[in-house]
Amino acid sequence: MSASDGRGVCRGRSLILITTEAEAIAMNVSVRTAGPGGDAPQQAARTTTGLEPYQGPWNRRTAGHLLRRTIIGPSEDEVAAAASTSLDSILGELLQELAAPPPPIDPTTGQTWIGKVFDSTLDSKYQGYLKAWWLGLMAAQGISILEKLVLFWHNHFVSEYSTVLDSRYMYQQNALFRRLALGNIRELVKAVTLDPAMLIYLNGYRNRGDGSNIPDENYARELQELFTIGKGPQRGPGDYTNYTEQDVKAAAHVLTGWRTNGYRSTSNPSINSYFEAIRHDQKDKQFSAAYQGMRIAGGSDGIRELNDLVEMIFRQQETARFLCRKLYRWFVYYDIDAAVDQNVIEPLADVMRSHNYEIRPVLIALFRSAHFFDESNIGCLIKNPVDLIAGALRGLTVSMPSPASQAVAYNALLSSLAVTSGNLQMTLMDAPSVAGWPAYYQNPDFHRLWINTLTLPARWAFTDSLVNGIRASGTTTAVDLLSMAKRTSNPADPRQLVGELADAMFAIELTADQKDYLAASVLIPGLPDSVWTQNWNQHIADPNNTQKRNAVVTRLNALMRFMMRMAEFQLS
Repeated sequence: MSASDGRGVCRGRSLILITTEAEAIAMNVSVRTAGPGGDAPQQAARTTTGLEPYQGPWNRRTAGHLLRRTIIGPSEDEVAAAASTSLDSILGELLQELAAPPPPIDPTTGQTWIGKVFDSTLDSKYQGYLKAWWLGLMAAQGISILEKLVLFWHNHFVSEYSTVLDSRYMYQQNALFRRLALGNIRELVKAVTLDPAMLIYLNGYRNRGDGSNIPDENYARELQELFTIGKGPQRGPGDYTNYTEQDVKAAAHVLTGWRTNGYRSTSNPSINSYFEAIRHDQKDKQFSAAYQGMRIAGGSDGIRELNDLVEMIFRQQETARFLCRKLYRWFVYYDIDAAVDQNVIEPLADVMRSHNYEIRPVLIALFRSAHFFDESNIGCLIKNPVDLIAGALRGLTVSMPSPASQAVAYNALLSSLAVTSGNLQMTLMDAPSVAGWPAYYQNPDFHRLWINTLTLPARWAFTDSLVNGIRASGTTTAVDLLSMAKRTSNPADPRQLVGELADAMFAIELTADQKDYLAASVLIPGLPDSVWTQNWNQHIADPNNTQKRNAVVTRLNALMRFMMRMAEFQLS
């Protein structure tokens, strides 16, 4: 497969290779200019469908689309089970509340460090275990949107371990996202504002208004620019349409006085935030006309002022639009053109406001919509690295070490895969900036940023390793090729085998020519179909015969490596 001309070529048979330009052309992608705030769209419509209820067929294809966008790497059995029920039924299952998982452990001791005092000699190692724990939860999840949503909130309310430098704080923030992921967004914003990791990351713990220094505006700025309302087009110096520099300063004064307890403490295992009135600016805070000239009364009640600030922001019409655009880019597609803004974002924002910023009704409205199941939105997103890695583990039903009896090997494998995710430009708990991963905001490429001359070969190396086997702490983890083949209805038929594997692995349907090529030139290169049928039947008749087994496994190995290198495997 050659990438030299910007497209995939297989002995004269064209395959789509995801490169910035070729992918846009092949997927009929329109590109818009927008920043992290989601500015007004500029492009012609991709589709005119909207938030009206989906009335089309409910089958394996539509069920697969829903699951690929809401969970990480659905298996073929999960897709089949979802297709056998109804859209409403599977949405009810996806959006259920789940119990909190046990905290991460140090596999060398079998004990958790969460709830204990800080250990400076081990914390960087603990952070590695924390990432492995989270990736393991993604790989082991059931039918639930929770992991995809926790990752969304982590990318929305960014904190970086490289700044926080306390894995216990990062764990506690992850636990906060789990607890409130499906709840009220306004309440989540209030909780994040006081989250100890966020107070460290954006200097909230240094923000004081007692006259000893100028209040720190870091969190006050990001609260408005990235977390709630967005800038909007800039109208003049310090005027961003949705708020002004005056509002950043006023919000910073509102948020003075908050501190953290137990940060990197070798004697105090408690982690929380608290308010010190003596460090708080107790004067009234005046906001601009962007907030209708709101004045927040001063005093010594930090919670009351925080509530007033957040309530003021959430009364603005643009806040719901901004949040809906962020959700849309995460779950549907990056391109928000004029039609999408009118037909999807506006009514979805109305749903958000009418349900008092509860997220569950918003997600239900989106996932029930004709727009979500529009043909132009199926198989159009490039998988982010976590979706690729954890999704391959789940979707290909890879057998992994037991987290209980093989804790060291389990953590070694997942730690290695967390490093792989970082090499693919998605380091968990260490996004490149407070804006999150550029694929969700950086114009004009957005999700196409996941693919470049460094990451595409690295993606192939990862998928190859799943076939060849990943060695970690004395264990080998790999795709069970024979089990995958046996799950098809007639594995002795090479055409049927390839077709059903393609349907299970890809979000978009392969062409007849692609399927023919995979069967005739990859699975059984240059040989008649009967050769594969004979080899398969001989293996089934004598499964303990190594030679007969290898004759099948060798060809399945070549097929699976090739299929996972196809561009279609990178799409969700």
